[in-house]
Amino acid sequence: MHCYNYWRRDERPMRVLTEDQLVVRRKTAKELLENKVFHVTLTGGEPLGVIEQVMPELRQLASAGIQMSINTNLALMTTEMGKLLKELGIRSILTSLMSADEILNDEIAQQRGAFRRTIEGIKVAVSMGLRVSVNMVVSQKNFDTIYDTGKLAYSLGAKAFCATKVSKPSNCEDFTGFPLSREQLGSMFHELIRIRKAFGIEVASLEHYPACVFPNTETRTMFGNRNCSAAKTSCTIGFDGNIRPCSHAPMSYGNVAEQGLSVAWIGMDAWRDDSLVPSVCKLTCGEYPGKCGGGCRIESLNVHQGVGGSDPYSLEAAPAAKRAVAKLKLLDPAVIVQLQPKVRFRKENFGFIAYRSSTNWVAMDSTLYGIVVPSKPVSVTDVATAYQSSEDDALETLSILSAKGIVQII
Repeated sequence: MHCYNYWRRDERPMRVLTEDQLVVRRKTAKELLENKVFHVTLTGGEPLGVIEQVMPELRQLASAGIQMSINTNLALMTTEMGKLLKELGIRSILTSLMSADEILNDEIAQQRGAFRRTIEGIKVAVSMGLRVSVNMVVSQKNFDTIYDTGKLAYSLGAKAFCATKVSKPSNCEDFTGFPLSREQLGSMFHELIRIRKAFGIEVASLEHYPACVFPNTETRTMFGNRNCSAAKTSCTIGFDGNIRPCSHAPMSYGNVAEQGLSVAWIGMDAWRDDSLVPSVCKLTCGEYPGKCGGGCRIESLNVHQGVGGSDPYSLEAAPAAKRAVAKLKLLDPAVIVQLQPKVRFRKENFGFIAYRSSTNWVAMDSTLYGIVVPSKPVSVTDVATAYQSSEDDALETLSILSAKGIVQII
């Protein structure tokens, strides 16, 4: 009931892609390869419904070393499907479960049997050694079942449980009865902490929230370090080839089959230069320009008819809770390191991106690239000499590379 597609009531989902849609898929794969994209998340709709039709393109991505993950309701999960995912190198699945209450889950899903099919799909995926994370989109409809749903996810063998506030679809005229209040949002964070303490399962919330919304340092430490990646480190390519800053965004900056990926990416510069941050945040928040960015720009669009307004959950004030910043653990000054063998690189105008995963990557200049890429032993002195810097600065550089998994100690 909260899905973007639910509000397209005059359209029916298709289970077979047309030739025109397959052309878009082929051009999408070509653009991803030519632009040396590191990671792709397959989502929808329901990707398992058509994944076999695009296996040639997905095999191309896998052969090029592009990491893939998938968002699916797992209703179509079978052992054969699991083998296809493993063939593509997919080891991580994000699935949706609306509630531990079967009747309520099926009501929100708008489909009888949805609960049972997803539960069975989770069991199949877990039995095949796939890492399953369960996400619960939390609204007024299911708010009271957060804890029980987290408990169910744990009992099924999920590695993580996520609770994420519902967001108004841009094509929905009346979303009354769905959004959480600020108080409920704070309670959702506390329920996640309670679930983690009770079952030891990883917990998260898959949304970017204004820094001022967190009620205390504990909740902000756990859920306040996620920043908006829209047009910064990721974007969305729709089923029609249109390129958007994120999956929530209704606006397109070009089409992958017409203009190509790089043209659209350059056109989204406003999402990267802080020009969309609300003026009130720039004036009143001592943390600006930090990770917050004033909250979600699409939440603002849906409430204020503009991407530059305040997130509806923003307090328009300095955060009451502090942001925990992990202290870098320095290596031994006598350390010798070497490039990790699975690191991938992409040339950029400032130098290179060194990439291990979506959370472990660094930007580096050509000098540092020239030091670590030959895969020979590197010392603190080597870095200090190349930069004519202090050995303390050089040690910090190697410690960052080690923490991100770019180099390994030998």
